[in-house]
Amino acid sequence: MGEILFPGVYVEEIPSSGKPIEGVPTGTATMVGVTESGLDHPLLVTSFAAFAGEFGAAVSPSPDLRDKWASDQEGGQWWNFPLAVKGFFENGGQRLYVKRICRANLNDLTVDDFVSAIDSLNEVEGASLCLAPGVWSPKVHDALIKRCETRRDCFTILDPPNNLDVTGIRNFRRRFNTSFAALYYPWIEVAGLDGGSTQIGASAHVAGIYARVDESRGVHKAPANEVITGINKIAADVTTADQNLLNPEGINALRSFPGAGNRVWGARTLSTDPEWKYVNVRRLFIFLEDSIDKGTEWVVFEPNNDPLWAKVRQNITSFLTRVWRDGALQGVTPEEGFFVKCDRSTMTQDDIDQGRLVCLIGVAPIKPAEFVIFRIGQWTADRKD
Repeated sequence: MGEILFPGVYVEEIPSSGKPIEGVPTGTATMVGVTESGLDHPLLVTSFAAFAGEFGAAVSPSPDLRDKWASDQEGGQWWNFPLAVKGFFENGGQRLYVKRICRANLNDLTVDDFVSAIDSLNEVEGASLCLAPGVWSPKVHDALIKRCETRRDCFTILDPPNNLDVTGIRNFRRRFNTSFAALYYPWIEVAGLDGGSTQIGASAHVAGIYARVDESRGVHKAPANEVITGINKIAADVTTADQNLLNPEGINALRSFPGAGNRVWGARTLSTDPEWKYVNVRRLFIFLEDSIDKGTEWVVFEPNNDPLWAKVRQNITSFLTRVWRDGALQGVTPEEGFFVKCDRSTMTQDDIDQGRLVCLIGVAPIKPAEFVIFRIGQWTADRKD
């Protein structure tokens, strides 16, 4: 404040202790796929009309090429990529980075083109979902999972081959063990761009549902018991007996219920670790870790001492308190939902000497009410409570 020269009220702004941590966005997706035109670097689109304007609305390989890819265990139905993008926006998606796979001659297209496209996505920031809709190649799925596990700031949804029965999808699922991916079964039927109908994998539609739930409820809400819009029907019926087999194995069923429509009826990852079996728990931790990482970048090169540790504790505590108030963490008080430690109990003198600031954070996430049980018993009118 400058020199005070006359009587009056003066307001002085005092800098806060560090910068507040802001939550990173969670509903933005990245998808790789074949398009009829467009640039070959990732491009952000915010509607299907924008996608069609930049990349074209249809891909038309020859029938022989379709048959070759659709019958290959390393294959997929990549020509339905525009329909997948359409489904993402129809189900609530608002922001999508598209990475076009370029081939002048589609006969030269290989699985490695998809893998290379996924490996080239490092320039994309702020996308918490990463997909290759309609492609079921193990190489492609491994590349998606590797990217998510390595970066730890994104999650993938995998499409299985089409026309699998319950035994087939269970066998397909057994090759995975990761908390950074989810699998949905069966495929869905949608209106084709030519006026007919076709079956496609549900990954992009489900990604749109993730974005919709993130916006309306938060990333901590399980993206299940949600209506799938923009489809004609689910390609195959999943019975309760079927789901009794699928659910324990982390295969999320898509089901049709009379009067309730077509719904996502599962929210499990492909992990065998009980701590990471729910999609919303993994995605909540992705959100927390990425937000805290980006929100504490100012700490670098600050003096590694008690005042800095206090600022770090204060900033992270303020952020997690907001997360707790949003209903993402357990407990009736913030102290029951999380803790933050950053002091000499979390760092050795060698850590301090080497410039390492070590902060210990614990959070108690909310798990979904997956099994709702009502116990009902008889009682007589003269019974006393």
